[in-house]
Amino acid sequence: MHQASQTAPIPKDQFQRQALLSIAKSQEGKLRRVAQSIVKCPHLADDIVQDTYAKLLTAQIDTEVTTPSAFITRIARNMAIDKVRQITFERTLFADSDPTDLCPAGNADCPEARLSGCQALRVIENALKELPPHVRTAFYRHRVDGFAQNVIAKDIGVSKASVCAYIHQADQRCRQALHNVELTRPA
Repeated sequence: MHQASQTAPIPKDQFQRQALLSIAKSQEGKLRRVAQSIVKCPHLADDIVQDTYAKLLTAQIDTEVTTPSAFITRIARNMAIDKVRQITFERTLFADSDPTDLCPAGNADCPEARLSGCQALRVIENALKELPPHVRTAFYRHRVDGFAQNVIAKDIGVSKASVCAYIHQADQRCRQALHNVELTRPA
């Protein structure tokens, strides 16, 4: 004998929550763009989209949402604004203790971009330390201090062509070091 499976009716608020989650999923790209336009960072925008889903799962929604797309977009927008406020507050609160503030790449708005830039600078610094002193000196004086190659050549007692070759050698070493780091990072 076959018994019909009895399923309990879905409560109205649960049905609405499922509908909102479905709409949010279909508008994920829009939510990401809205968040990124506010926080200026794709990584933070992704986090905000995930936080929007979490908010939809946990929020108490007592009334019927008549414009679900606008409701979901407003949640994402508010969360992005809150994230910017939080980051701004943390930067002012911890301005003196943030080691990436000393890093020239530390001015990026996105924490992941700041960290990535600082890590790249450390890789370049280590690569330059491995070079012979005359190559390193020519590179720093040209790329960092802005001296012309002929001035550097005169100061260190070599030809302009040698200075050009030194700078090229240092450039290649930096590129190779960054390339090697990219190859070793997990996908």
